[in-house]
Amino acid sequence: LHGPPRLRRWAFSTLFLPKVPFYAVLDSFSRERFCEVFYRSYAGVRLSDLETWAAEAGRRFWDRRLFPGALRQLNDHRANGHRIVLVSGGIEPILRPLAQMLAPDAMVAAQPEMEDGRLTGRLVGGPLSGHKKARAALEVAATLGVDMQQSYAYADSYADREILECVGHPVAVNPDRRLRKLARREGWQIRRWRHR
Repeated sequence: LHGPPRLRRWAFSTLFLPKVPFYAVLDSFSRERFCEVFYRSYAGVRLSDLETWAAEAGRRFWDRRLFPGALRQLNDHRANGHRIVLVSGGIEPILRPLAQMLAPDAMVAAQPEMEDGRLTGRLVGGPLSGHKKARAALEVAATLGVDMQQSYAYADSYADREILECVGHPVAVNPDRRLRKLARREGWQIRRWRHR
C-alpha cells in the first residue's frame, strides 16, 4: 500500500484486520487453502509497488521478526560448512529482503502470477506448501548435492511436517499444538526461540 501513512494505516486496519480471525481459522484447517485465499488480496497490486515496499520497509519488517536464536543457529551451520536453503510458502518479492539479510545458498518461494505488471492474486503452480514444499526442498538439495539425511530443517507449523519428515534432523521451533504432539511422538528436537 502506498500513499500517506494515515491512508496506509486506514487501508490496513479496514481491509486486513477484520479478516485476521478468518485467516487464522483457515490456516489451522489448511495452509494451502489459506495461501490461495490470502494472496487473492494482492490482486491488482503493481509488482513495482510491491518491490518498492520490500526495498524500503522489508528489512525493518524482517528485523522485528527474526529470532536471535535463529540467527545464531544459522551462524553455527555456516561455521560447520553447511549449505543454507530458505524454503517458504511466502511470495518471492516479499522474501527478497529476508534473503538479502540471511544470504542463503538458495531460496525457494512461491511465485506470484503476473498480468501486465500486476499480481493476479494467484500463484504460479499453486501454493508452495505441504508435499510441494518438501518436493521443492528435495529438488534444491539434489541440485546443491546435499544429503537430506544429514540435513536439518526448522519449522513451527504442523503444515510443514512433510519437509521435516524428509530430513535426518528435524527441529520443531515454537511449534503449534499439532506439531508439538508429532515432534514428541517422533522424538524430534523441540526448540524455544524468543525475541529477547
